[in-house]
Amino acid sequence: CNSGPKVNYDNLANCLAEKNVKEYGTFWCPNCAKQKKMFGDSYNIIYDRSVYVECDPRCLKDDKGNLAIACNGIEGQPELCLEKKVDKYPDWEFPDGTRLVGVQELNILAQKAGCEI
Repeated sequence: CNSGPKVNYDNLANCLAEKNVKEYGTFWCPNCAKQKKMFGDSYNIIYDRSVYVECDPRCLKDDKGNLAIACNGIEGQPELCLEKKVDKYPDWEFPDGTRLVGVQELNILAQKAGCEI
């Protein structure tokens, strides 16, 4: 069943990147997967423009410069996640230092970041 026309969230994803919003998460986190699904194909922008920060230390490159397949090509930044005291995922951080933890409705993210959907 299709729930109607597919909504494009590219504008929101690009705006989050431009506003320097960060989403801390892990490849194995079920709530991160839910958040990703809400963005649909626009989530590629979240990855490509470094809004998403992988926190799992298993996503560091090995001696040969390879990443684990589960990391989806994204090198982890576990030290940054520790420094930011991230302990639940997803953890959204905004330029003013405020954070929202857990799956967020896209309109909430847009409003908090000053973006349009």
